[in-house]
Amino acid sequence: VSTQSTGEFEMDTCKDALRQYDNDVERALNHVLSSRTAVPPPPPSRPAETELLSALQTRLQVQPDSKPTSSVTPLKSNTPAKCNTPVKCNTPVKCNTPNSTSPPSSRKVRDSAPLVTPKARKSRPKDIDVLGILNSRSEDKPLINVAVVGHVDAGKSTLMGHLLCLLGHVTKKELHKNKTESQKLGKGSFAFAWVLDETGEERERGVTIDVAQTRFETKKKTVNLLDAPGHKDFVPNMISGASQAEVAVLVVDSTQGGFEAGFDQCGQTREHVVLVRALGVQKLIVAVNKMENVDWSQERFNHIQKELSGFFKSVGFKNSEVIFVPVSGMEGDNLAEKSSAPKLTAWYKGDSLVEILDALDPPKRDYDKPFRMVITDVFKHPQLGLSVAGKVDSGYVIMGTPIVAMPGGDGTLVKSITVDDKSVDYTVAGEQCVLVLGGIDQTKLHNGNVMCEAHSKVRTTTKFRARVLVFDIDVPITKGFPVDLHYQTVNEPAIISRLISIHSKSTGEVTKSKPRCLSKNQVALIEIKCERPICLELFKDSKSLGRITCRYGGSTVAAGMVIEIT
Repeated sequence: VSTQSTGEFEMDTCKDALRQYDNDVERALNHVLSSRTAVPPPPPSRPAETELLSALQTRLQVQPDSKPTSSVTPLKSNTPAKCNTPVKCNTPVKCNTPNSTSPPSSRKVRDSAPLVTPKARKSRPKDIDVLGILNSRSEDKPLINVAVVGHVDAGKSTLMGHLLCLLGHVTKKELHKNKTESQKLGKGSFAFAWVLDETGEERERGVTIDVAQTRFETKKKTVNLLDAPGHKDFVPNMISGASQAEVAVLVVDSTQGGFEAGFDQCGQTREHVVLVRALGVQKLIVAVNKMENVDWSQERFNHIQKELSGFFKSVGFKNSEVIFVPVSGMEGDNLAEKSSAPKLTAWYKGDSLVEILDALDPPKRDYDKPFRMVITDVFKHPQLGLSVAGKVDSGYVIMGTPIVAMPGGDGTLVKSITVDDKSVDYTVAGEQCVLVLGGIDQTKLHNGNVMCEAHSKVRTTTKFRARVLVFDIDVPITKGFPVDLHYQTVNEPAIISRLISIHSKSTGEVTKSKPRCLSKNQVALIEIKCERPICLELFKDSKSLGRITCRYGGSTVAAGMVIEIT
């Protein structure tokens, strides 16, 4: 066998191979060829190629189209090398063909297309007509997202924890454990609250800090419950929870002094009502709690209803959008079923809290709009890998769809989807879901990022114009006024860079152009400038991504809608 690199004949190598394999030509040939793969020679020219092939076939007495017997197993080299055949090929492969001396016309060179692993095939977008399915099906239990808000110590977590117990979502063992542990800390009345307040800090301090999320079903509805914190220090968390809801349950304390403490200027009842209205909540259920402490007094209930009704009207709620219901979170009266307490049934003939939820009209979803999902959590699942959680604000996404995280624009692939701890092929607007992603680094994902498809990205900007309502503020708003901008789960520092005009509340007409300052209860068109790019939509295109809230010094100073992105 002639080597073109040295011009010498390796006759001894061939002889040794024949002796080693007892003159078995095929095995000796494979041995010689495999030993030559360690240092692959450059492809020979055509004349030398033919001459080499003829010399090799003559020496070893092998016919051009001969095939090895089934008992011959070619020796494999562990070192990737170029195929040792006369065919020109620059692709590094292992030559596993037993008869490497076949002429070029008898060999097939496979295309170097990337292999598709079974896992990748599973991640391909499925051919699902999501809109067709949604239009054809009739949901027996439509989904509604409900945020529970109210002043601290109004009994929100206790009320909702007891409701979950009555609906069978908490076992007797879990409830007994909560009662035992709460009594050890001298907080026996917190047993129901601990159903939702699960962290050690929340239980030690006795207040809700993060938004607790759970899901339960009634006779007619599937309810996604968001228990928001009531303490003023955690208003940003409350905004994050309320921004995901279509319905709000406002829990107020009916006891003497309790209601007044929450409704005065320093209480959170007022601010929470303003915020849920600014965040787009259209239906408000007022749960007048702790009624057993006022002996189920109708007079006290009517007083609270009268005080709140006037305030609700001033922030934009219509009477038809507000429902009042007397309840007892500690005793569980009038929660899942109508109360049988004689002092209550003597004057209250309305529904229980769950019956009111069942009677609500299902919210309209933007299924046909581009896919948008705001990230509320980024984490690594022990089995599934990098995952993000959030609510789908509009559109839908199918498993295997390539999407991008804005404002960074980093691409990724939806490997799997989980809704209510169940694996599904797609998720639609209104659902709280977990997306398992691939092909992206965790450092590229943050709370508040918007997931969308590459062909319909959400807009990003550092400057936009909004029509806002100024709330009860102590200091007038002027040009350059610093604010904390809240939208969805995002909190960004910003400044009010321009005061463009003041508008009439009733007609919307411009009453003053280029005002020097803004005072309370005024509607104005302003320009806001952020330090970093943020994801926004016009309010007319997306109600959820087109709403903003401005806070300053721990208080909400203005809220409104985006009307222009510059």
